[in-house]
Amino acid sequence: MNNDVFCEDKVRERVLLLRRYLYHLEWEWPNEVKEKISKEVFNGQLPVHGKVNIHDLAWRISDGQLEIMINLSPVKDYYTFRGKYYTVKNGILIFHGSWDEVKNSVKQILRKHGKKGYALLKALVEIDAAPFERIAARASEIYGDRFYPSKLIAELRDVWDLAWEVGTNKYPAWAMPEEVKPAVIEVLAEFEATPVPTLRTRDAEQEFLEVIKMEEEFKNYLSGLLKDRLEETIKFGRKYMSPQFLVEYLQDLFGPVIFFDHLLTITQQYSICDVEVVTGEGERALNIGFNLALFGEPGTGKTFATKDMILGNESQNVPPHGLPGLNRYCGGMTPAKFIAIGEAYQGRRFNFIITEFNDWFKYRGMVEPLKLAMERGTIRYETKTYTVGPYKFTSFFSVNYNTKVGERGYEVTVSDPNFNAIEDRMLCRLHRLTKEKYSELAKSQRKLMLGILQRKMTRVAPKLRDHLTLIYAIGSKHWLVAGSFHEKKILLTDEMLNLLDKASSLILEHLETKTVPFSMRLERRAVQLASAMSLMNYFRTRSDVIPIDSTAARMAIQFFVEEAWIRSKETFSLYDVLKELF
Repeated sequence: MNNDVFCEDKVRERVLLLRRYLYHLEWEWPNEVKEKISKEVFNGQLPVHGKVNIHDLAWRISDGQLEIMINLSPVKDYYTFRGKYYTVKNGILIFHGSWDEVKNSVKQILRKHGKKGYALLKALVEIDAAPFERIAARASEIYGDRFYPSKLIAELRDVWDLAWEVGTNKYPAWAMPEEVKPAVIEVLAEFEATPVPTLRTRDAEQEFLEVIKMEEEFKNYLSGLLKDRLEETIKFGRKYMSPQFLVEYLQDLFGPVIFFDHLLTITQQYSICDVEVVTGEGERALNIGFNLALFGEPGTGKTFATKDMILGNESQNVPPHGLPGLNRYCGGMTPAKFIAIGEAYQGRRFNFIITEFNDWFKYRGMVEPLKLAMERGTIRYETKTYTVGPYKFTSFFSVNYNTKVGERGYEVTVSDPNFNAIEDRMLCRLHRLTKEKYSELAKSQRKLMLGILQRKMTRVAPKLRDHLTLIYAIGSKHWLVAGSFHEKKILLTDEMLNLLDKASSLILEHLETKTVPFSMRLERRAVQLASAMSLMNYFRTRSDVIPIDSTAARMAIQFFVEEAWIRSKETFSLYDVLKELF
């Protein structure tokens, strides 16, 4: 900070201190306090007749003189002071600030009370001393609905020391201490960095408190990364991290078959920042964010890939590989509950992890709102007793569910005939328990029990997670990194388009049916998968666009062919198509 600015800041705080504890100095007439200050601090040189210029005095005095002056205040035991440079507690002036404590208090209020806490704090920041009714009116205006914050303002007074009763018995008023306002404003600005949604249900209001906690978790993780591990993370990104590195890491852990499931779940984490994919001419083609579904027979490792690898599993000592704070686990949640709480996530990019996804379709009428959610569209849901929305859903899904898998293809266990519309909006991966897969799962399970996998994960997972977090922050334009890094888009290369065209032609050529049993969206998913994997090359790429990586393109085309094969109930030779492609 510039020294002049530092001095002005500090002097401004001294003025607040003097006016709080020695307001007697600004009285026109002589008084006991003024005389005592003049005698004991200024050797009788401070005029006792007339008003003392507090600003001039604040510039002239030393910290030592200020300490003596505060100690002479007759009201020092009645008020606290929590500034950036000074603190007064129990009548003692301390030469360090309390803003960290203030900011932490504000964050706790926001976590506990959400938008109502924000509205009252914002009102107190904006308004100087005012009657409660005026503050309540402004808080209601900010909140977007009428609310009476009598209990909340009392909590701010009694627990957090952020609201004081001022004025007189005849004209009571409330105010926030002036010295804490800049610290409060700073935290509120973080809160305002993402939109505060309109919340129409109690479920959404309660969930919004969770949203605040999760965003705080992400922010704290990112702050620690930027402070302590930034150089190391950039070095890891430049030297090691790439689609090929991730493939080799996961193959080493799980083998050449089941590694692909984990490749998909980790890549989906990179996709959540939803950066643009552009053509060679710079035109937007699509965005990389996608929903993911792993489905198939029970006991094939779906939950481990979608949940444990992303969130971590303490009981098995599996470290998390996913984004901190931005994955909402929905275990035990009903679809109606999800639709209600989804309103709290407007304007935000989270990932909803749902195991046993097919259970959600035991409830009637769920396909349409969930289809809209997966399209990131506008959701409105009505029952006889309440209405949810309309609101725009902007997050993603990572789900798994069981199906009946036969010798050819699979059958969903969901009775709703429209379930295909849901699957069509996800990047899907079938889990068939082949002999090869069983062997790899058994080996992985033994390695997990012996701690072999965990030792390997511990060396890589924290670095990978730091890289993922930083890439997400850059891609989502998080305020902590804004201006420090350039957002990079993904370049849709001719290689990717040619591979996709060749794969599509080969599938149609080998397909035994006259109709095509999968939609054009499958090609789009392949491009999104390749693009999200290519984002891992952010620090390896000097230009503002990242070309689709050759390994990423190959993995995406393999996914495309295998998924088309499954969707067509295996009516073409997978081996022949892949052999001709690669």
